[in-house]
Amino acid sequence: MALWMIEELGVRYRIEMIDIRKGEQKSPLFLAVNPMGKIPAVTVDGVVITETPAICTYLADRYSYGQLAPKLEDADRGPYLRWMAFSTGVVDPGLNARAQKLNAPANIVGWGDYDTMVATLVSALRGKNYLLGDRFSAADVALGGQVIWGLFGQNLPDDPVLTSYSARLRHDPLTERRQPWRSGPNLPGE
Repeated sequence: MALWMIEELGVRYRIEMIDIRKGEQKSPLFLAVNPMGKIPAVTVDGVVITETPAICTYLADRYSYGQLAPKLEDADRGPYLRWMAFSTGVVDPGLNARAQKLNAPANIVGWGDYDTMVATLVSALRGKNYLLGDRFSAADVALGGQVIWGLFGQNLPDDPVLTSYSARLRHDPLTERRQPWRSGPNLPGE
């Protein structure tokens, strides 16, 4: 999703490959970048950003403020931040719990429960093209990537609201025009 975000912005970047099958994310060199040993990590002008919603928020604010990132005074800024946090604070653990067949009671996990998470997603997207209505934002990258992945792995139900949202994100003309898996020059300042 970090790469998708960079592609949406159209900024120049360079990819550093980390082979997680070989455990390179736990090497001292990478742990100096992200002590958690997690991918992705993005560096812009010497600033390291980790965690997908933080990466999406930072990049959208820096390179697309007022467009992919609603401005602070915009009424959409609050919902935008909510869905950014919801992507990894609720959806990611919900999908992982489902994939692992874990059933933790909602009162002991911070993310709630699977059925409420799905109902919240469906309710948020019903009758809308994107999380902020007709306005595509970086929140659609962060949360939309989770929805696409959840449907692909069959950890989200084949609900028409979710499948149509996923299809819109996957067939967006901007996304189709760019090659999201290519590498290019550095982000500005690297």
